[in-house]
Amino acid sequence: MRVLVIGSSGFIGRALVSRLLDEGHEVEAWDRRPGEARTGLTIRTVDLLGTAPLPLPEGRPWEAAFHLAAHAVPGIVWTRTLVMENLAMTARVFDHLAEQAPGCRAIFASSAFVYAPAGGAIREDDALGALHPYALSKQLGETWALSHRNDLRVFVVRPFNQIGPGMPPGLLLPDLLARIRSGESPLQMRGRNDIRDFLDWRDAMDAYLALLTVDAPSGRIWNLCSGRSTPVAELVHEVLDALHLSTDVRFADTTQTSLVGDPSRLMKDTGWLPRRSLRDTVIAILEASG
Repeated sequence: MRVLVIGSSGFIGRALVSRLLDEGHEVEAWDRRPGEARTGLTIRTVDLLGTAPLPLPEGRPWEAAFHLAAHAVPGIVWTRTLVMENLAMTARVFDHLAEQAPGCRAIFASSAFVYAPAGGAIREDDALGALHPYALSKQLGETWALSHRNDLRVFVVRPFNQIGPGMPPGLLLPDLLARIRSGESPLQMRGRNDIRDFLDWRDAMDAYLALLTVDAPSGRIWNLCSGRSTPVAELVHEVLDALHLSTDVRFADTTQTSLVGDPSRLMKDTGWLPRRSLRDTVIAILEASG
């Protein structure tokens, strides 16, 4: 297929482009930063917030598009401007796709944080209630994307915590590894021992690829998650065990929240299964980091 990936230089974007090329798809990648050339890959430097016209498809229209581009840096000071810029990027992309590639499979990467707090595994029909500006920007983006569900085959994916090799600094695991290797003991965690749903990014890529052929109505929404409830402390101890280390792990904030998803709809619609264990993911991260 002819596939467009928008926001191709991020952690997930790079992995998705690589996987699509490995599967033999013809890929066009848009990003503000130029990427590495590969056979079958067309790279375009595109600023979604700029004034230059967006590129037109060369030859036949795009048959599928993944919209991953967004402000999403952890720890930044979120402002109304950033929220509105995320919405503006999404609106510009989906308006352009509807005009230039009607009927295209247009997949919007949202976030599990659009959901209202819940005690158990969250399903797609559960209440929304963004509590953070980033989540609000994703909730607004979903609404704009879905407004094109008659012009495009719009699919919305709500990823939970995707982890794996290649994660950038500033995220939990890269920062944790740096602190462990510096000899910090005990480990004083800056966040809380929240319960999260960690999914290996290789399993996530399997799911994204499945969406290229899934037979589902436009406007379908899926959780992208493992369905496993994992306290952050358990993930930390998996890393320590894999490194054959033992140290105390302390959390300054003892409160705990839960964000765990139910992946049964995605599994039923596509036949996809999350196959990697938490230990599999940790080993892969350690091997890639040297």
